[in-house]
Amino acid sequence: MDVTLTDAVLFSTYFLLLFLAIFWLLVLLTGKETSPKKSLKNFPFFTAIVPAYNEEECIAGTLQSLVDLEYPSDRKEIIVVNDGSTDQTTALVEKFIQEHPTVAITLINQSNKGKGNALNTGLANARGEFYACLDADSFIAPNALQEMLPYFEDENVAAVCPLLKVKSPSSVLQKMQWVEYIINMLYKSLNARLDCVHVTPGPFSVYRTSIIRAIGGYDEKTITEDLEIAIRLQQHQYKIVQTFDAVVETVAPNTWKDLFRQRVRWYKGSVDCAVAYKKLMFNRKYGDFGYIRMPTIFLSGIIALVLGGTLLQDLGQKFFQTFQSWQAINFDLLTLLRHFTFNFNFLSLPFFKYFIALTLMGLSFFAMIYSYRLVQENIRHYGRTWVTLVGYLTVYALFISVVWVYIGYLSIAQKRNTWS
Repeated sequence: MDVTLTDAVLFSTYFLLLFLAIFWLLVLLTGKETSPKKSLKNFPFFTAIVPAYNEEECIAGTLQSLVDLEYPSDRKEIIVVNDGSTDQTTALVEKFIQEHPTVAITLINQSNKGKGNALNTGLANARGEFYACLDADSFIAPNALQEMLPYFEDENVAAVCPLLKVKSPSSVLQKMQWVEYIINMLYKSLNARLDCVHVTPGPFSVYRTSIIRAIGGYDEKTITEDLEIAIRLQQHQYKIVQTFDAVVETVAPNTWKDLFRQRVRWYKGSVDCAVAYKKLMFNRKYGDFGYIRMPTIFLSGIIALVLGGTLLQDLGQKFFQTFQSWQAINFDLLTLLRHFTFNFNFLSLPFFKYFIALTLMGLSFFAMIYSYRLVQENIRHYGRTWVTLVGYLTVYALFISVVWVYIGYLSIAQKRNTWS
């Protein structure tokens, strides 16, 4: 059997995927879980920072979820940093402040300088011993803060991440993201067992204010500030905790175009941050984070590029061969159909590829089922389960591969990553 370079690369990628799947399965079975938190003994002052840019559709709901937090009103404040909005965001925040005179809400207006700068503005004005950033398209469960703060009893804990879900998905696209978020929470749980959490999500990750100020606040050049700040915390060897008791819901993109822009920003930003902190990679000083988490930031993209590129090449080659065969008969498709014969040789099937593919698919289904149990979510919650799952495993997976192919182009062309 002739083995091409493409086959060798593909087989190597399959083995790598299988290795990673088995590795994370072993972590699940043997890794240490997050230490149980203690009950909240007192109520430290808390600040919620809401960076907002053209958020008129959801800013009021976001602020209301902060007001509804089960936490003493005299022990919390809300700082809204309006980063040069051109819609009705400012007016809606001012109206909300007037309607809630007993709540400490501060509105800071500034010209558009980016999310990192807006967060630093909020951080400079924060009075809380602890603070959280809340994206203006996200909503918190009332008990979230009381569930998260007790983890800070450990003085080395710099941040606590919530359980993140998609809010009320309505379209098939949003439901596929709903599945993705739930599965991603299993992955974050596994990383937390190895102290390898590498991103503190914008929707209500809680930080110890003194630590973030001590390491210099937010990087204003990156557009994945939640990932950059987490890697920097790991660089300073602080601990990041992942909890599943505090639920935060976020609005997912509802068009392929918006989703494509979001994922390009996320994944290209993760690659940029990994390059910026490459000295952490395979550095024994950073333990599992240096040997496992940092390399897999690159590996996830490389694997997607290989699989996506191979699929596109295979489809293109088959299309070209089909076109040539049709051209040879002057596109007389009726004659071709009349003389069509079905030839199938069972022994010619690529059993090795199928074995690996079926093994990975089986592990994927196990991960999916376990994920729903972990976050205590009903897989039938939003109906049409089979459409969502099949779409996630096929169409959505192909879409992510296309995103990584585009990121590969951006990296080669040295194009700058932007919010748009």
